Amino acid sequence: IESLSKIELTRMKNLFLLRHAKSSWDNAALGDFDRPLSKRGISNAIQLSEYIQKHSISFDLVLSSPSERTQSTLDLVMSSLDPIPSSNLKECIYHASASSLIQLITEQDDEINNLLIIGHNPGLHILTETLTNESIVKFPTCAFAKITNFNHWKDVDAGILTLESVITPKELNHD
Repeated sequence: IESLSKIELTRMKNLFLLRHAKSSWDNAALGDFDRPLSKRGISNAIQLSEYIQKHSISFDLVLSSPSERTQSTLDLVMSSLDPIPSSNLKECIYHASASSLIQLITEQDDEINNLLIIGHNPGLHILTETLTNESIVKFPTCAFAKITNFNHWKDVDAGILTLESVITPKELNHD
């Protein structure tokens, strides 16, 4: 009889994608990278945090664009989580293409089971459609997608992934 320690136990991976919350355009002097969240964006990010907590969703690692609006979204969404997951700001996520995001995801260690990426459109929208072969009409600000059905990060582009859910701020208002 083979001992359990010799059996490789592979856990299903969960890829979560979050588009930053609504940003403010009030200060025309600010560049795109430095735009803060709007009042609605702050409210939506707090609602999403409550949704994540209510549904016992957890992350092993969070990778975020370093822009002001993504960092603020990260801070607000993680604020009520316990434990707060490890997070890293990745310059390569700022306005990344779907193919750049796929490369980043496939480089992750398989010790990580639940990965959250906080970024921007159109990259996240195209990535979601590319990985799942699902057509999504909109991926609005603060949209939160869960993609499943794979066991290794290197297989994320194997064409077998399932779009389990996409939660939008409008749906959070009815949750």
